Amino acid sequence: MKNLRKILLVLVSVVTLGVAADTAYLSQNTKLYKDVNKKEVIGDLIVASHLKVLSKEGNLTKVEFIGYAPEDSPTVYEKAGFLITGFEGKDFADYKIIGKKVDEYDNEWFEVLIKGYIISDSLTNDKTKIIAEGKNMFEAKCGVCHDIHHKEEFIPNVWPSILNNMAPQAGLTKDERMKIEKYLQEQ
Repeated sequence: MKNLRKILLVLVSVVTLGVAADTAYLSQNTKLYKDVNKKEVIGDLIVASHLKVLSKEGNLTKVEFIGYAPEDSPTVYEKAGFLITGFEGKDFADYKIIGKKVDEYDNEWFEVLIKGYIISDSLTNDKTKIIAEGKNMFEAKCGVCHDIHHKEEFIPNVWPSILNNMAPQAGLTKDERMKIEKYLQEQ
């Protein structure tokens, strides 16, 4: 019986480690290239987005992103019904549709898959560090002109428009704004 427990523990550990090794997050906004030659950019993967790592070739990593997009939208979100940007592409036709989902408001979302190559240095396994950086930026940059809003004051779908309006006054770059946005939308 003790040997069986040890075997099961080892099997569970191997499976868990295997799954964890195939996933990563982006530490910054990153261009997604069509192939290893880096001649054609498909779009931009957004900081803190969850990726599946497929392979590595030199300083590039082939990744896969799965998200949700309204029909014909070049923007792909992490969850159906939530405006948590994961990928900003050029053309909906570049995406492989793998499913459909209807949200609570009867909006239809296409589950899409996007594959390509990114610079390996932009990958991390620690999403909590990225979210903490977003929180620190939010507290440092967004409290200069007014009191800091509580994260829960607005629902995730409202934060992007607030940050788009406030980013110029706070002097936020797109990368900083997206990192703050990911912190505020984290559930």
